[in-house]
Amino acid sequence: MQTAHTHLVKVSLGVLLRIVLVGLSFGMLWLDVAVFKTEILEISFTEISQEMMLFACAMLFWLAPGSPSEHGFKMLAGGFFACLLMRELDGLFDPISHSAWCWPFSHIALICIVKAFRSGRRNDTFEARAAFTRTPMFGSLSTGLGVLIFSRIFGMGSLWRTILSEGYARLAKTAVEEGVELLTYSMWLEAPLEYFLAQRIALARKLEDPRGALTTI
Repeated sequence: MQTAHTHLVKVSLGVLLRIVLVGLSFGMLWLDVAVFKTEILEISFTEISQEMMLFACAMLFWLAPGSPSEHGFKMLAGGFFACLLMRELDGLFDPISHSAWCWPFSHIALICIVKAFRSGRRNDTFEARAAFTRTPMFGSLSTGLGVLIFSRIFGMGSLWRTILSEGYARLAKTAVEEGVELLTYSMWLEAPLEYFLAQRIALARKLEDPRGALTTI
């Protein structure tokens, strides 16, 4: 009974966290559109929230404790979000040159891939990735990826010109596209946070019982 109760509490807290993050996402969009009228440009509540969430996702994976065999997986997972962050920061790099964000994007991707699959670590990385795919956290990330792709397609200007016809307004298209994108990142943020906490709990148990294996996800 205690195990079932603990599980229900954990699941309930996870649901509550998701609701809070969704509410936060809508709040940022509301501030941009209804309060400060930022037009959701590069410096806006929505854009900055997206960047902060991606940064948090990357750091939660990179800083999560765990066995050395999981290092490669954590490098890949964190690198994925770090690369997305570089893409979101395109407005910061554009004054340097068009598509300048590709350079830090490529460097991060290359470094993470090399560290994850270097000699002696390849099998551990594949095994850790396979273990992660069997967790609910992977479901959250894969669902979020689908929503992100949808936001990109649904935010096409040609589609919104067809929908709104002569009433086309850039803000309507941008609000939908960036709002759904922020929703995706809020869905994603819950997964690495849960992963980080799971790793910390597993480490604490390992310290309490040094003879046990460090079983994480």
